[in-house]
Amino acid sequence: MMAKELGFPKRETIEKIWAEYGLDQRSIKEAVEMLKDWLQLQPHLPKEEGSLHEARLERWLIRCKNSMERTKQSIDMYYTLKSFSPEMMSDYNIQSKWFKTISKLGFYTAMPQMTPEYDRVVCFGLLSNDPTDFVIEEWCRMALMTFEVRMCEDYSLRDIFICDMANYTLAHLPKFSFPSMKKVEVCTVKAFSTRLKAFHIINAPPFAGVFVELIKSILSSKLVARVHVHGKDLTELHKQVPKESLPTEMGGCGGSIIDNWNLWLKKLETYQDWFLQHENVKSDEKKRLEGNAISSDLFGFEGSFRKLDVD
Repeated sequence: MMAKELGFPKRETIEKIWAEYGLDQRSIKEAVEMLKDWLQLQPHLPKEEGSLHEARLERWLIRCKNSMERTKQSIDMYYTLKSFSPEMMSDYNIQSKWFKTISKLGFYTAMPQMTPEYDRVVCFGLLSNDPTDFVIEEWCRMALMTFEVRMCEDYSLRDIFICDMANYTLAHLPKFSFPSMKKVEVCTVKAFSTRLKAFHIINAPPFAGVFVELIKSILSSKLVARVHVHGKDLTELHKQVPKESLPTEMGGCGGSIIDNWNLWLKKLETYQDWFLQHENVKSDEKKRLEGNAISSDLFGFEGSFRKLDVD
């Protein structure tokens, strides 16, 4: 089957996702207006406008399970991380040298077909086994660019991550540092309020244990229980993830990895102007009423700037 672009869901799907949290069109609209009003009262946060901004607020609310307080915390964290973690959340420019290099070395693709439970399957891995030009911060930055697009267009309840280790080598392992992995976890889980249903690691090589332990070290105990490791036998994966939501290489019928990734690259290209305009849309910590956030606190190295319960 040919790969498809991440399409806007049907109205029926949207309403079922709303219903999961007791929402409807009226309550969604009211909540978005409340969030817009709240943002206007936050001197340290930027003042965005327009239908795309409202669409993102709506998705934040759903990702935070219709909790207004958690949504506010997540939005605050998003803009704050743009200030404190530029190596992850800035220079979103598909024409830049770093992007052209890393997008040929790795992929990060949300599959177009959701599961029957309205979960989005996100597949990622390496396209080359040459570690020479691989930079983990750049790969994470590229991945977060897809999260930005999904905040504008996607509609789903949870994420199922699938990491394909087919092209990982021992020489790649030193590239994966704890601080970098922790930062991307904070950006993903707290800034974008990702709800992780499962994390599958497939084609795990003999040395995968080191990588798996690194992944587990950055996750909460609740999320560690959702990490599953598979070798080349994907029988157990297919019991948990429908083949309609998997690429061909993983025994699915959702098109090849490279075709899906090429569609995502074209999608990112359509957001180039928005990425550039959004580059400096971030918090101004000098104006934060409750005092400045501390960079190290954001990532849990010396504390916590915001503590969110995630599931």
